[in-house]
Amino acid sequence: MPCPYGIDIPGVFAHYNRMVSAGQRLNSSNDENYRKARRAFLIGYDRSVPKIRQADYCIGCNLCRPQCPQRINIPKEMQEIDRYAEQLKQKLVF
Repeated sequence: MPCPYGIDIPGVFAHYNRMVSAGQRLNSSNDENYRKARRAFLIGYDRSVPKIRQADYCIGCNLCRPQCPQRINIPKEMQEIDRYAEQLKQKLVF
């Protein structure tokens, strides 16, 4: 975890990827089991990654990018995961 701001990069990715792998990524509030999947994601996120280490604390400094062996644009992905989580929190249609 090369983040100087303490973002739990592996934890954030692990939780998001588990949800995607399980076929629980929501695309719309009209999705089947929306409420259940929304709740599972948000509660699971808070339990697996402490709030102060979640994606919304990423400032996009890019210090993590050279350290990533998979060449992932980590700040961009953190922004996307945070946007998704915020949409779920606000119950927005996306």
